[in-house]
Amino acid sequence: MVETRTGKSTSPYTQEQQEKMTALVRENKERKELLKQAKLKAIGEEQATKMKELEEEMEKKKKVAEEEAAAEAEEERNCREIKGESSGTANEDAAMEKKISDWIANLSLGEDEEAEFYMPQDERDALASELAAIEDPLERQEVEEEKKLEWKLRMKREKKRRREEVNWLTAEVAKLRDCRQEVQAQTDMSAKTDKMLGYLEVLSAACMERQANWGHDVALKAMRSGFQDFARDMVTHVGGEVRRLRDNVGKFCEGAIEGAKAVAAFESEARPLKDLVKLKFPHAYGGKKEENFDNWEASVNSSVYLQHILTEEQVLVAFQALKDEAASFARSLARAADCENNLVAY
Repeated sequence: MVETRTGKSTSPYTQEQQEKMTALVRENKERKELLKQAKLKAIGEEQATKMKELEEEMEKKKKVAEEEAAAEAEEERNCREIKGESSGTANEDAAMEKKISDWIANLSLGEDEEAEFYMPQDERDALASELAAIEDPLERQEVEEEKKLEWKLRMKREKKRRREEVNWLTAEVAKLRDCRQEVQAQTDMSAKTDKMLGYLEVLSAACMERQANWGHDVALKAMRSGFQDFARDMVTHVGGEVRRLRDNVGKFCEGAIEGAKAVAAFESEARPLKDLVKLKFPHAYGGKKEENFDNWEASVNSSVYLQHILTEEQVLVAFQALKDEAASFARSLARAADCENNLVAY
């Protein structure tokens, strides 16, 4: 027995009890580990099932989209065959679309390609090998863009240098025009020879610079020529499509007009003719107390409406339906407005 600080007595575990407790702890730990592994396995199987279902659904959607695209292509092909288009139109459109995509790509890359023309071949090969050695695509793209920006800057500097050299050579060539007079003015033969050799060196440098610039100009002219040829083909293709659409619209309009005429003729034949309503002319209004102005106005409006009298003639009808004092008063108003002979204007 062992006494604790609180004064209670207790007995320590025996060897057998310690072994049992150790076995129980180990069993509990193993059971928890098995439960954890079972849960992880169930979660993994559930995720695998979901992924499989998702893949099957994506495959179905892809198959449905392909079937719809094939059906649309078949329908479009049938429509073209019905309209009498040639079988080569689809190939021509595909070729034209490819040309358009290539042209757009060339336009976007034109400045980069022009910058590459100014760079030596060994630098381009070194960049290609350096990019091939980089595995990260983002890093490869950053290095390529940085190098292209550097090339563009060098290209602009090279263009500036060439402009300055051209200006300098222009000034030197202008000096050469006076070479003959200067050479003739020299009396010493050695001085004449030195002067001529100096100007020959200037001419040689000018020729070499012109040859280098000519090579770049040839390459750039080839690119511009390709763009011009494509633009010409594009304009021809668009013009043909516009003419075809215009012809189709003309045929459709002719058919629509003929159909509208036929429908109008049929409706005019089928619609029964209505007999005109015969009405008496409204009683004249003289302005007397026993006469009712509202009744007279209603009868005039009814007569005008039922007999489909034009707006400019309604004034005349109203004047004709007046008598005695009312007619005199209306004529006096028209006379005061200088419209006595033109009651419609009044």
